[in-house]
Amino acid sequence: MRSQFVVHYGEVGTKGDNRVVFESCLGKNIRWSLADLGKVEVRKLNQRFLVTVDEDRVQEARGRLANVFGVAWFAQVESAPLQYGQILEKATALLGSTKAGEESKPRDTFRVSVRRPNKSFEMRSQDLARKLGEDIIAALGLKVNLSSPDTELFVDIISDRGLLYVERAKGPGGLPVGVTGRVLHMLSGGIDSPASAWLMMKRGCKPVYLHFYIAPAPQSVVDSKIADLVRSLSSFGGGTRVILIPFAPYQLATQELPEDFEPTVFRYFMRLVAERLAEDLEFAAISTGDNLAQVASQTLYNLSCIDRGCSIPTLRPLLGYDKDEIVQLAKRIGTYETSLREYRDCCSIISRHPRTRMRWDYVEESARRFRFGELVTQCISMGSVVSFGGGRERPPLLEPLDALLGRYERKRAAIELVGKRHGRDV
Repeated sequence: MRSQFVVHYGEVGTKGDNRVVFESCLGKNIRWSLADLGKVEVRKLNQRFLVTVDEDRVQEARGRLANVFGVAWFAQVESAPLQYGQILEKATALLGSTKAGEESKPRDTFRVSVRRPNKSFEMRSQDLARKLGEDIIAALGLKVNLSSPDTELFVDIISDRGLLYVERAKGPGGLPVGVTGRVLHMLSGGIDSPASAWLMMKRGCKPVYLHFYIAPAPQSVVDSKIADLVRSLSSFGGGTRVILIPFAPYQLATQELPEDFEPTVFRYFMRLVAERLAEDLEFAAISTGDNLAQVASQTLYNLSCIDRGCSIPTLRPLLGYDKDEIVQLAKRIGTYETSLREYRDCCSIISRHPRTRMRWDYVEESARRFRFGELVTQCISMGSVVSFGGGRERPPLLEPLDALLGRYERKRAAIELVGKRHGRDV
């Protein structure tokens, strides 16, 4: 047996001439999210998607669709041919089954709501709703309540069928992941940065994560809560990578740095590493979990020092949130408990009493004194990258960062060669 869902989008439908690009990306993401659930069909029809899955995978499909950005809401539907008698038969069966539901939920009143994208159907929306209501009353003895019914019957008349359903499930909304570009997201083991990554994905960004680690080897990070946080986030955004940069070279090189200069100077160094990688990997922006004035290192003065001279945008979606709002968001997306688990990251070993008004000339002098340009190159050369399959059971793949950078460099060279052959710049 097969079951169907209708999937509706919200903001995607407002994109005018570019809407087809957003719809195509959303359809691709829906297919990816359901790819391991057996035979799955995803079809776009009349500004909605029809998803068909095996009957025994319905509950799993519900959970997956609820995590696909761009989905405003979805519902399990019954299909009927475009004939009034067939539609009434399905409607009566559907409302009859809800009436016989849990005793604690009365199902004695109903309302019919009709949408008619197919304007060639023989009845107008109001006429169809009125006629269905009259015949359902005669068949089931229910009462009409237009303001607060126990059950609302939705009927969509689309190009080749009628879709009937009584319950709608909310999706995460936003834009399909990937449609607005890629960002390099600074990921720590705390509560804020995973929540920030989720918000970036909601606006259509595809994050690749950057994590600075103090463990003796990158494999230790793969076995830590960082990997679990990435797996949780991948259920919303698909497979991704985490770039792992060792903290030890920086720590050894800056032993003479005044304690109160931390962590602003270190965060400036991290931004330099992120900027170099973003340029090499052709990312449009850097994103972080910064929250204005939440801690001493995130004052407006210190953030201005960290961003000084930045050549690409740094996005901070949590900037205006308070801590309780961030915690509630982390709980809702399923990363809060994981973030609370013990993990020693770079933030745990730097000064607890940094300057709240760091001066740029102090940061600039520190960068010059400790040769940050060379230090950035050294740390990147020692970096690793781990690839995650996005919620699938495949184990993460760990490889040297140089291998990833080399692939991008060869890809750019090939594109440039093709451009030269065709007489145009790339």
